[in-house]
Amino acid sequence: MSQNMDLGKKAVGVIVSSPITSSSPVTQYKLTVGANQGGWVSFGETSLRRRTAFYIFRPAGTEVTVSAEPADGYVFSGWSNGWTANPITFKLSSNIGFSAEFKTTND
Repeated sequence: MSQNMDLGKKAVGVIVSSPITSSSPVTQYKLTVGANQGGWVSFGETSLRRRTAFYIFRPAGTEVTVSAEPADGYVFSGWSNGWTANPITFKLSSNIGFSAEFKTTND
């Protein structure tokens, strides 16, 4: 195994078993999402459905959709960052975290 499969490229410091096809690393951003009592959040591309905070990493510019689902007796009231649409779809351009907020139907 070679640390530099192409002598014309600079080694990045990682041993690889296949040729390096790009000289620039892909920027990854972290998306952290959670929900307060009264519901769940989920990612459109996965089957994840959680109340507690969880996170995913995706390449910069990736479009993600996050949905909030209220439990019985609750309604979705917005996202902790001020967004109000549900579901929300946006492109990752930085690390971001927020949570779904729910209120009881009695409020």
